[in-house]
Amino acid sequence: MTRLTIGLGTAVIILTLLCTVACGGGDGSLAKGGINMLVVSGQATIQSGEGNTLVVEGQEAVTTAGDQIMADEADVKLLLVDGSLLHLKPNTELEVVTFSAEGMAKLRQLRGRLEVQAASPLLTIEVSTSGSEGFALKTMQFTATPAVRETAFGLWIDGLDANLNVEAGEVNVTKDDRTATISAGGEVKAVPGEGLIVSQTGATAGLTATATPTATHLSQPSPTVTAMSTPLDFLYPAPGLIGPPDRSDFKPDETILLIWATPAPLSGNEWYEVQLRRDGDVSYTVVRRVKEGTWKVESRYNPGRYQWRIVVVRGQEEGPKEIELSPHSQTWSFSWLSPVRTPVATPSPPISGASSPSLTVYLRGTNNPEGFATFPGEEHVDSGRIYTEGGHVYGNVAVRIGDTVYHSDEEFSPEPRQLPDPWQVDFEFDQLLIERTGNKAGFHPKKAQFWVGTLDGDSAVGEDNPYSLMVKLYEGDKLWKSIQVFFTVADVASPGGGGEDTVIPPTRQP
Repeated sequence: MTRLTIGLGTAVIILTLLCTVACGGGDGSLAKGGINMLVVSGQATIQSGEGNTLVVEGQEAVTTAGDQIMADEADVKLLLVDGSLLHLKPNTELEVVTFSAEGMAKLRQLRGRLEVQAASPLLTIEVSTSGSEGFALKTMQFTATPAVRETAFGLWIDGLDANLNVEAGEVNVTKDDRTATISAGGEVKAVPGEGLIVSQTGATAGLTATATPTATHLSQPSPTVTAMSTPLDFLYPAPGLIGPPDRSDFKPDETILLIWATPAPLSGNEWYEVQLRRDGDVSYTVVRRVKEGTWKVESRYNPGRYQWRIVVVRGQEEGPKEIELSPHSQTWSFSWLSPVRTPVATPSPPISGASSPSLTVYLRGTNNPEGFATFPGEEHVDSGRIYTEGGHVYGNVAVRIGDTVYHSDEEFSPEPRQLPDPWQVDFEFDQLLIERTGNKAGFHPKKAQFWVGTLDGDSAVGEDNPYSLMVKLYEGDKLWKSIQVFFTVADVASPGGGGEDTVIPPTRQP
């Protein structure tokens, strides 16, 4: 990849690099609890509370929060552990702001010129400028995030304007409420109080990646550029997924770390929302909201095959979100294999007193004094009108295998327990029911819990067209038992006492 040469104006600037890398020593550890960089060429001065330290070519620069990295009168190249190269021109100064054990690091450029060769989309650059123009104070914020691996770009300031030139790969850029994706050969200018001005001149030819690239000068943006005036639908671009690679398989004892590109630093009430969907589930489940571009998959999700995606949201760390601030990322998948069970000489618990296991379905949130309705045993259950519009359809299943009852709800079982391997419960939901509850259906095959969502204001149905859900109990691939439950929904404004207080007792058919 060719190296970039970039200029820097005299405006007051803050250049922040948000580098999500495994910033550790040669063994992957976090030396000094901070950031490790290798000095590829030149020499740099590390200024910390303990004084100044000179690091030269071939040495490792170990820094922590508050340390400053300075290139004096010669160029300095710093190599990050993910392979990204930072080229500090003479009289350039960076400051370490924050870092984390997960690999998140933030650097602030205090002065000088910087060139960036990003080995992966784990690098976000933010430029903030401020200055007086006449008697008015103008400020501007601009961020750039590589959209693909092996991206090279230059970033410089001209007065209060920020300029970006992409030499290889693609860069997602954001200014205030505007965004664009700039490909190789493209240029963009961010002007305070105006939109992004984009000039896409085509791909740059003949770029090759080398360990120590040779210098190539980047020309200033052409004056014949066009204004980008269409407002964004989203505040941020979609996060780009980094790893593990799509369709990866993991052994039971392996750690799974989901990694994605971070389009921009987030505000206090903004989060990266991690969404998972187990194979067989109808909808995604929000599993965590985080500030950084990584999340370790918790052991409770083993085993299973999952799809995952990331979206930027506004809200609290837990609870309902206010709004989605970006498009969803791509959807990738991974499989987490089941632990290998050591064979034992003792046989499985016998099924006593019955030819097969039994199921008892608990429909929760129903419109009766108990707030639930139970349906044991039968293959076909007409439960009657037990819900009204606006109700929330969810529940669980008690499974009896031999003399043991497995139930995950503390209200119904003094010792809640999940189904043992290889037993699991599967659920199938009426498509119309899924649509009338906002496509939120899902279930947990080991806990035998299910949820469908909140019935909308047009969900009332009668006996001629009831909703249904199917419950199936499997031992491995063998189907042991199934129950199909039908129910109707009352209109909350139904005349003649048919509103929220109306309950039609369940009826059953063998």
